[in-house]
Amino acid sequence: MRAPASDPAPAANGSFPVVDLHAHPALKACLFKTRFWEAHQPPAGAWPFSMCVDFDALRAGGVKTIVCATCVVERAMFRDAWPLRLLAAVYPRARHLATAPVAQLTREALDEAEAMIAETRRRRGEVIELARTYADVQRITGAGRMCFVHALEGAHHLGGDLGMVDELYQRGVCMMVVPHLYPNEAGGCVDLFSRVKRPLRLGCFSGKFQNDSGLTPWGRQLVEKLLETGIIVDPTHGAPDLRREVIELARRHPKRRPVVMSHVYLAGSFQSKKAPSPEEIRAIADTGGVVGLMMARYPQPETRGLTGVEIVLQGIDQLVRHGGDDVVAIGSDFDGFTSVAKDLKSPRGFAHLREMMLRQYSGSRVAKFLCGNAERVLKEGWGR
Repeated sequence: MRAPASDPAPAANGSFPVVDLHAHPALKACLFKTRFWEAHQPPAGAWPFSMCVDFDALRAGGVKTIVCATCVVERAMFRDAWPLRLLAAVYPRARHLATAPVAQLTREALDEAEAMIAETRRRRGEVIELARTYADVQRITGAGRMCFVHALEGAHHLGGDLGMVDELYQRGVCMMVVPHLYPNEAGGCVDLFSRVKRPLRLGCFSGKFQNDSGLTPWGRQLVEKLLETGIIVDPTHGAPDLRREVIELARRHPKRRPVVMSHVYLAGSFQSKKAPSPEEIRAIADTGGVVGLMMARYPQPETRGLTGVEIVLQGIDQLVRHGGDDVVAIGSDFDGFTSVAKDLKSPRGFAHLREMMLRQYSGSRVAKFLCGNAERVLKEGWGR
């Protein structure tokens, strides 16, 4: 049940800034050459070629820190989707993504994200800066600049090399999603493609490329390495057994790191296997971690007639009910090929979300949900 607002607090963006734990602006910039430093007007729904997250949208929404998830296309997707194989046969860029060593592609993707920020600074001034440590985050945001932080979506980015974790830490990666859309060396994942009706798959997205196993022996070594090094472990796309094992490893680890599910959808039955159970929400809260709510809307009977903001508010209610105030965070997944609502098409919609949250929660709680909890996790989980 929501608590009524009790302490007076202004609704200005600066008073209630946002830390977005999961978004993909560099993915769109890399794939479609969209310009982060220019303003965009994305449509509602799922339109892959538009850009939701640009600098102006982030500033309008009061975003303080954005965690940008780098995502190199998984090799299994080239085997699973014949259009990608066709592209790889015709276009050099697609062929490079399909054949180059994955570790090389990871470095190139991080380079491209950094080049995007460098070009924004050249065109717009010192308005945003890359952070490589949590101390950098404090320095950058303390100076009133927007902070950009690296993350990786999928352990496939390592190419099976645990030694690369140290390199990524030095590079400034703060978080790693363990599996992504396909099982990898670390373990199994939730099959998100199974929701697509078979006639619409056009011969793609076969279940034979999926499994819902737990952590592999290599996956357990990876999680231990991440916990020791100080890269936050994110089992969002993991199968339920994998998520349970990650939480147990974190509980037993001497450094007591928080576990994060950075981007989940908690409305109705959609993505029910990916969404954390009440027990998982409580377990994540017990590690000091958070669950980030996606800014998405997928049509289904349970959400018919609800706006995007109303769906997020329902998600906050669920998280507070099962995990308490300290587990709530934002992980928009903007530009991650999700379907966006009319009132939450981009970070600009955070202004309306903030306004509605302040009508139903106290200012101190809203500050936690939008920013404070995520900052605590970055402080406690990122770094040696």
